Amino acid sequence: MNWLLLVLFRLMLAGVLTFITLPLAVVIAASFSPTSAVTFRPWEWTARWYGDLVSERWLLPFLLSVKIAVIVSIVSGIIGVMAAYAVFYEKIRGSEAAMSALLSPLSVPQIVKGVAIVLFLSLVGLQSFLGTPALIAAHIVLALPFVVRMVATSIANFDRNLDRAGQILGANKRQRVQYILLPAIRPGVLSGMTFAFIISFNNIPLSVFLVRPGDTTLPITVINYLEYSLDPVMAAVNVASMIFILAVIFLFEKIGGFSVKLHGGSK
Repeated sequence: MNWLLLVLFRLMLAGVLTFITLPLAVVIAASFSPTSAVTFRPWEWTARWYGDLVSERWLLPFLLSVKIAVIVSIVSGIIGVMAAYAVFYEKIRGSEAAMSALLSPLSVPQIVKGVAIVLFLSLVGLQSFLGTPALIAAHIVLALPFVVRMVATSIANFDRNLDRAGQILGANKRQRVQYILLPAIRPGVLSGMTFAFIISFNNIPLSVFLVRPGDTTLPITVINYLEYSLDPVMAAVNVASMIFILAVIFLFEKIGGFSVKLHGGSK
């Protein structure tokens, strides 16, 4: 009976992995299509479509998306660390209400948030902030709950005996936070910032309300392009974006050591 369950589990796992990876394989194959129409001819594959990615049509939105994502990850990381420290480490008065407020953006659909932000800027006469400023602010609101939650988890797993040892040895509060707490929760901070970067870089539902002509992010440019054509260039853009995101994850993993956080041991 046990071997039958094991076989069924492996078959289900193989099915799930196939379901996840097969669309990616199709997109990768389409990016090497030998013609402007998406065709599957492995013996004639070409990489010339990737050369179109360095044009202003794709490069400028990509650089804007990276710029916004970097700012969002840094700002949300700083705010998330301070908020999680105050709520979970210092346990300020009303910490439960504060945590609920910090996580509340998760309960509102992104489309609703986008419409609300546009209406708010219109009512207060700040339509000029539409574009990059509004995108950065909205993406920070969207990503902050993820950062707070991951940093809070790291703080909850922090061994308070380390802080007591530092206090006994004469370290003041700032020194204990700087040299004991922050290094200990670094994997949580970096993983939260990674989530913030990816969420900002790939966001569509919220960004579609806040972009303006000449100030468009890569995902919105992709959506606009899909309205008129579906060709290998589109597939190449998606493959390049996927490779870029994987590179970002790998970089943050090397810096922050997510495996330590996930497995509870050394890398």
